[in-house]
Amino acid sequence: MWNYLLKEYFSFSRKERTGIYTLIILVILCSAMPRFVSWYRRADAADTLAFRQEVLLFEAALAKAAPGRDTAAAINLPSTLFYFDPNRIAAADWLRLGVSERTAGSIQRYLSKGGHFRKPEDLRRIYGMPPPLADKLVPYVRIAEREQITVPDKRQYRKSPPILDINKADTLLWDELPGIGPGFARRICKFRDKLGGFYSIAQVAETYGLPDSVFNKIKPFLKIGDSSLKIMDLNLTDEKTLASHPYIRYKLAGMIVAYRNAHAGFRSMEELRSLPLVDDVIYRKLEYYIQIKP
Repeated sequence: MWNYLLKEYFSFSRKERTGIYTLIILVILCSAMPRFVSWYRRADAADTLAFRQEVLLFEAALAKAAPGRDTAAAINLPSTLFYFDPNRIAAADWLRLGVSERTAGSIQRYLSKGGHFRKPEDLRRIYGMPPPLADKLVPYVRIAEREQITVPDKRQYRKSPPILDINKADTLLWDELPGIGPGFARRICKFRDKLGGFYSIAQVAETYGLPDSVFNKIKPFLKIGDSSLKIMDLNLTDEKTLASHPYIRYKLAGMIVAYRNAHAGFRSMEELRSLPLVDDVIYRKLEYYIQIKP
């Protein structure tokens, strides 16, 4: 019976035997494939001998340049140490302290742009400063008080700012006033041009972003000359020009044009008060810049 079972389970047809042999061959090929691939793609061995020779030559050059000192000391540490103020010493002094020429140049550019060392430990924050060198230099730092090294503003030498005509002064003259830099100077002149001139010194305070404290500071140095204002005819000026005026803007300009079209023009300035957006404050401001020609 056992012979029958063995024969029944382990006897194969010709096709089955062919499939089994094929499968065995594929398994053997797949198992051997990684070895063949690694043999054909064998990486070249790294040549460390040449690199080692370059390292030895570099170390020999350092030892020759600084005999009796180890490699780290030859690279990072100064040959002489002295007390110094990092806010005052020149680039040549940084080189004497062991700082590289590139790092010394970076320090000088930092100081020229208004930078300042406030404490000795600030040396550690310098880009390119090796930590061992910083450890050696920090004990020798002596920083003077800020007031002793700050360069005074050139304006401090003037007795007082100039008195300027608010309708004639250009941006350079405005910039001379305390608290008025180039930005505010441009804003004031631009606001003045859009208005068509100032009729009151108080209008300067309406400049966008100008703090009241700054205006009160410059007010004693402002005056109005004999400049004439730019006047617009309420019946002839187009809507776009009206809208460009800071006291009118687009909504009120549209109302003005709509009213004069509906009523065949304005007959008197008082009619302007009938428009919803014109209160007494706006009317008092506008009356300096508008007119009705007969």
